[in-house]
Amino acid sequence: MVPALLAALGGGLLTAILNLAGLRVGATPAELVLWAAVGVLFARIFRIGGLVLAVPLLLAGIELAAGGGGMSGPAEAGDPLTLAFPGERRLALDELVFAAAYGAWAWTFGLRWRVTCGLLVVVLLASLLRDSALPALTLLAVALLLPNVDRLGGLLREE
Repeated sequence: MVPALLAALGGGLLTAILNLAGLRVGATPAELVLWAAVGVLFARIFRIGGLVLAVPLLLAGIELAAGGGGMSGPAEAGDPLTLAFPGERRLALDELVFAAAYGAWAWTFGLRWRVTCGLLVVVLLASLLRDSALPALTLLAVALLLPNVDRLGGLLREE
């Protein structure tokens, strides 16, 4: 847990410095580290097998009930809940945080973490490069649950 906490603190400090210097897009790599570390910390704090199934299904259900479009429309410059990339591309923080948490849970619980993390990265890239709304939280849930469907029952029995 200490490495993730140090990564979050370091990423946060570097993000603050770069933002104060007016380098918003330049701060994106530090923000990536910060928010990915927050996702890992979330997974470490909530290391409960049942949550590996409950959290993705809950978030996907909420997203789909709200219209299934993910982040609606392009984010405005300076939106604090997104990461800025060149070319006016943006990535929502919730997508990054939960992708990191799902990857950490896959590792922690002995799931197929390589396949899971590869699929999570594909979903994040698709979300970043999209021109229209994409239900990213739903697709992240699929990326975690689908390759591990045969192992999820064991997580529920451990409780």
